[in-house]
Amino acid sequence: MDGATNELRLVLSTPPPNWQPPLGTAPNNPIAILHASLEHVRDNGDERYLFLRTILEVLHSRGFLNDSASSAAPLSGEEEQLLFHCVTGLRHVILFRWDSFHSSLRTCVRDFLLNVGLGLSFIDSGVGPSGVVCLPRTVAMACLSGAASLWKRGWVAGNDSDGVQESEEQSYVEKMTRNAIPHMQRIGKGEDLFVYLNSLLLAPFEEAMQQHQQQQLIYQKRYIGTMSASFLSLLVGEFTGGNSSARYNLPVEFHRSCHRVFENGNHGDQSGLDATLHLSMTALSSLVGYVLNNTSSNTLQDQSLMEFGTCIINVTFDVLSWEFGAGSNKWDFSSGANVSAKDSGRGGVLLRPPQKWREVLIRPDFLGAVFHVYTAVRIGVAGGNSLDSTVMQKRGRMSHQLRQLLLQLASIAQGPIFTDQNERGAYAGFLLDGCLNVLETVLTEQQQHQDQLTADSMIWECRSTEIVDLVTMLSRITSNFRTKLLSQLATFQRFLSALCAIGKWLLESSVTECHQAGGDFGSMEGADWKNDAIAQILQCSEAMAGDYWLAGGSDSQEAKAACESLAVSLAPLYGVHCACRVRMASLEEHYLVREHAELDEAREEISATALEEEMAAAASLGRFNILASMKALSEMFHECMPRLKTLFGSAGVGGELNAEMAALLEEARMLIVCACHLLTDECEGETPAIPESVIHACQAGGSPHHEACTASIFGFINVLKSIAEDQALKATVHPEDPRLSPLLAKTLLWFFNRWGAAYVFPSFEEYRDDFCGIL
Repeated sequence: MDGATNELRLVLSTPPPNWQPPLGTAPNNPIAILHASLEHVRDNGDERYLFLRTILEVLHSRGFLNDSASSAAPLSGEEEQLLFHCVTGLRHVILFRWDSFHSSLRTCVRDFLLNVGLGLSFIDSGVGPSGVVCLPRTVAMACLSGAASLWKRGWVAGNDSDGVQESEEQSYVEKMTRNAIPHMQRIGKGEDLFVYLNSLLLAPFEEAMQQHQQQQLIYQKRYIGTMSASFLSLLVGEFTGGNSSARYNLPVEFHRSCHRVFENGNHGDQSGLDATLHLSMTALSSLVGYVLNNTSSNTLQDQSLMEFGTCIINVTFDVLSWEFGAGSNKWDFSSGANVSAKDSGRGGVLLRPPQKWREVLIRPDFLGAVFHVYTAVRIGVAGGNSLDSTVMQKRGRMSHQLRQLLLQLASIAQGPIFTDQNERGAYAGFLLDGCLNVLETVLTEQQQHQDQLTADSMIWECRSTEIVDLVTMLSRITSNFRTKLLSQLATFQRFLSALCAIGKWLLESSVTECHQAGGDFGSMEGADWKNDAIAQILQCSEAMAGDYWLAGGSDSQEAKAACESLAVSLAPLYGVHCACRVRMASLEEHYLVREHAELDEAREEISATALEEEMAAAASLGRFNILASMKALSEMFHECMPRLKTLFGSAGVGGELNAEMAALLEEARMLIVCACHLLTDECEGETPAIPESVIHACQAGGSPHHEACTASIFGFINVLKSIAEDQALKATVHPEDPRLSPLLAKTLLWFFNRWGAAYVFPSFEEYRDDFCGIL
């Protein structure tokens, strides 16, 4: 082993035979030579075992293979880089020349990498806050990744057969490796691996240890548990193909076979996927119980616990993300990665786990406990400022992972995993209750501690991601469990009120920020995340509006009650949305004209498309209560119309269009856009028709206010006709005057084109007699 490090350094600093530097690279560039030499050693099979010998030598010299607590010393940056390349190089050589190595050596290297990566080789040196020395995470994760790749390579029966007789060199290297860690944990089969990892994951939660053993040992156990959970995530990633960085030099059939066996088991054995799920859920249950029983501030400020908990959650998340029955065209394992997100089949958001996972996943009481843990771990505004920045960062990361896990649990689709609709409803109820409790807490904190939230604070960043995740969860619950089931829950009214309240706050705070920025959208710090959250709220609205149980005109009392709740509790958000978006568009136009800003055509086109999509989605809100929505639009338009008429009347007096004029024209244009999406649908390629919700609101018997609704639509159309005629007359006299905005005229024509095609052109025969009031 002596001298292996220096020998490898010499090899890596010498250009390989017949090597030509890449174009634009100097011949003596040390980085280029290093990578070329590494590739040369790997491709030639590392005949002198330099990778493995160097790993042993460096770790031994730094005390990571000794039992002495005082011998461990930090690695230098050069040693860390060298070890990383040695570990990845060793993995590459063994995977590509699998049959050239005896099975005992392969198993020895696999177990060695796992022990080093988990920290078992230097556990007695201590892992904790007081001057601890442990392997850099890059090296430790490289060791665990290498062990995961070797486990996968020999997972399927028949893949681990001996293809060569063990040579003296291999026997010597194997003996050297085993002697490096005298008490190295040796693992035979996959079942033994999961039993061993289970013991490491549960060790930090043992009651006797928590009460009687030293805090230093608790940190050690948590570190090992953290790395064990990280290894499980890497192992699952190897079998899915999505998180692997290894190359196996094998056809895609091998990877499909491994994927199938890991999912379904082999010859009656428990599948690796099932075992991983049970491990992760058992550890997660222990974590939940520990946090709930130890909610003191010291516990929640323990960085090792936060890291450990985050890794446990990550494993559960990875298992639930498994794609069952991967088809032949979905994977390209030869390069160790998915072909693409689109081809991998992960576009769908609903999960369909097998029935055998029912006992582990369908546990409403456990859902409630997870929400309690989240409430304890999340960073509140009142106490967040007193936290250390590192603790805040780790708690924020764990909180985010908990939300992602809950989002996955909210995505479990209807199927055999639920016994009946009652159980599915109870499951949805627990999810909805927990999510609403947190969301209402966020709103309360916002009202009480608004002065403590600044755009550049870490608490503000945590709050923004939290709100986006929570409304995304509500959107997922809505699209998954559907309105019929949700409307039967006691919290349905509370759900609608919360959506409306958070939507109003997001929109109104966006307008306030836009005012403070003077209409400069580029300087608005919170615009992106608020737009994301609003988009999720609108998706909730679209999912409920498009639900056939409601849209199909069901005559059941339950459907009518749900429609009434939507009209009363959620529809008022439409008027706020229109008012805020119109105001923000007006402010932005004022800024652009005032500052003579140059517009990027591509960016403007993207923004216009995004706005059209948002307005179309917002129309689903307004159609829950057509009369109230039309009143809101009419009030805004009547406030705008006198100023618009005055502006048209000043055509021909000369002068350029100033910022105030441009803002007024944009305000009018946006109101027309809102009305068009509310009253008409995009019917390209289809026969234009009046939206069903408009027909229902205006028909006799469909709504008690049908006459008022019809009158409000007629009155609005007449106002638009008056404006269009006035603008057209002025334009014939002063065609070049910028006050007679061509863009406004184009928007008016677009409105009448869509409205006329649906309301004017169809014959009465295409509608029932009681539907003709609006025609």
